[in-house]
Amino acid sequence: MAGCIGLGLLLAGCSSQDPILETRPGAASQDGILLDEGFNGDTLDTALWNTCHWWQDDGCTIATNNELEWYLPQQVKVSEGALHLTAARSAISASDGRSYAFASGMVTTGPPLYNMAPKLAFTYGTVEVRFRLPAGRGLWPAIWLLPASQDSRPEIDMLEVTGEDPGRLRMHLHPKDRSAPSIGKDYLLPQGASLADGWHTIGLDWSPGRLDFVLDGRRAWRLDGKQVPDEPMYLVMNLAVGGEYPGDPDESTQFPATLSIDHVRIRRNG
Repeated sequence: MAGCIGLGLLLAGCSSQDPILETRPGAASQDGILLDEGFNGDTLDTALWNTCHWWQDDGCTIATNNELEWYLPQQVKVSEGALHLTAARSAISASDGRSYAFASGMVTTGPPLYNMAPKLAFTYGTVEVRFRLPAGRGLWPAIWLLPASQDSRPEIDMLEVTGEDPGRLRMHLHPKDRSAPSIGKDYLLPQGASLADGWHTIGLDWSPGRLDFVLDGRRAWRLDGKQVPDEPMYLVMNLAVGGEYPGDPDESTQFPATLSIDHVRIRRNG
């Protein structure tokens, strides 16, 4: 997520881990599919998905972004063939000693706890996520990749949307080299369309030295160069509320607000 550059201050020194296997045993099929998740049934597959970042302690947030939500597992539901991550007004006294005005939902295939292996990580491949997101000031849905090493960089933001501007897809790469500038691209939907209108599909094609970002079958951004990550990464999907990037909600923002995911597909390249 944009703004997560500062997360490195929180996580510095927490990544002295041996190299991670690129995927959980048996996950890949003969055609290279690592994940084909349709969220059927009524329960989340906890063998694959966590409901917080690995620094969780009865919930979690990203404090360095000054976000207003505390992520809780009860804000994550599977029903009617989709995953639903819901933000709601809720006064929370969190384990970090702070109070939060919102509860929200997130999932990740990363490490469930510090110094543990991710549940699903990979190097190079394609990611496809079909989603439906909410609009409203202060809402910040995101679909992104983080390194299996538990460092905060590199970071690939496939999709970020600020809720007051749902017609703008924001994409970023925060390079592993912290002295290098972050790189970003905004893509405006044609003819005033909005990502909050119906279902859309975001894709990432990650190959050595190249990232292709694809929205609804159309390439939105191509990024080439040595800054492209070359290490195992895992998937994060969340609905943040407030903070320095999207601004805080106002009286016009409707809660509860839900980011829904119809399917997630990950395929290894080559």
